[in-house]
Amino acid sequence: MNKRKNIKRSLLKFGFLVPAIFFFGVSMLIPFLLGIQVSFTSWDGISQKMNYIGLQNYANIFSNSDILQPMKNTIYFAILITIFNNAVALGLALILNKKFKGNSKFRLIYFIPTCLSTVLACFVWKFLYREVFYQVFGINSLIGNMKTVIPALVIISLWNGVAINMLIYLSALINVPKNLYEAAKVDGANVFQRFRNVTVPLIGPAFTTCVTLSLTYGLREFSVPMIATGGGPARSSETIAMYIYKHLFEYSKAGYGQAISIVFMVFLLIIGKTVSTIFRKREVEM
Repeated sequence: MNKRKNIKRSLLKFGFLVPAIFFFGVSMLIPFLLGIQVSFTSWDGISQKMNYIGLQNYANIFSNSDILQPMKNTIYFAILITIFNNAVALGLALILNKKFKGNSKFRLIYFIPTCLSTVLACFVWKFLYREVFYQVFGINSLIGNMKTVIPALVIISLWNGVAINMLIYLSALINVPKNLYEAAKVDGANVFQRFRNVTVPLIGPAFTTCVTLSLTYGLREFSVPMIATGGGPARSSETIAMYIYKHLFEYSKAGYGQAISIVFMVFLLIIGKTVSTIFRKREVEM
């Protein structure tokens, strides 16, 4: 009887997973496998015939200098967003972890930009850059300057999404035992020493998660530069994701675009795993 009950329970649990597995297979796995097939062709994305050309698309990726500019832009954006997203998120979390009047209201205020769509956020900041910054400070549009466009896009992305990492850090800080701070204070540790020796080691897992998420998000960024600048001026804000999009839908080079996307996906997996492993080791050492 117990054996039958266990089998029934197992089947019931598996039954709840079936819709999710089906959705994953239809929406992600099948398109991914079809994408691999397309990457070995010269398909233009429209015609019904696919001409197989072997590894030519993959060879073109490493011989085409046209991809270097989007690659540099992507790396630059990813580094900036990783540094500033985590610095600002941790700073806000440390402030909100303190008890003061209106704490809950400030948490809500900081989270509001995240509830807005990326499209709306981009249009708001485009208006600020082009109109307000010029009229108030006399500064020309930051997104119209090749030297400042990436930092300007980082500000938009930061404003729109910093609250996610802030909540992760805040939840980690709340779980740090208060008696450890009291013990460190009794031992003569100042604020910086308490942060370095108590806070940092105990929020290590949250730091690993936030850095990994920020870095992988920055590397695959598409919507902010696409909406705010379209990759301009002179491709100075074009990212790898935009480069893939243009080859898939604008240049009628679906095979080449799919090849880039697959190579880029493998690159993201390697980077994400490497960063996560490095920081996990640091957690143990701390």
